[in-house]
Amino acid sequence: MAGRAAALLVAVLGAGAAGLSLEPVVWHTGNRRFLDAGGYVLYPQIGDRLDLVCPGGAAYEYYKLYLVGGAQARRCQVPPAPTLLLTCDRPQRDVRFTIKFQEFSPNLWGHEFPPPARLLHHQ
Repeated sequence: MAGRAAALLVAVLGAGAAGLSLEPVVWHTGNRRFLDAGGYVLYPQIGDRLDLVCPGGAAYEYYKLYLVGGAQARRCQVPPAPTLLLTCDRPQRDVRFTIKFQEFSPNLWGHEFPPPARLLHHQ
């Protein structure tokens, strides 16, 4: 996505009965989901899981995905001390990163999505 940023806007809703595995998001300019001017918007619920995939191959694209606030995502800005979520930097293979949307993480380095949810942004 040379010269252009894509955003995956994630608005996490309240807790569901059981978490779902959402359809994976392939992070690549060929993904038609990102063609809309507003980016690709998802509404997962607490407990859901989402795979972000950086596809390998000859036409590899390098990205860094950050966790940002809503205003930052709308302005396409990364904060001074950003939270790096995923780096797409391995062209020889697919890179898959799974996010579990949870209000609290038992893992010290785990991501938490308290309302209002944070958003994903890449550069």
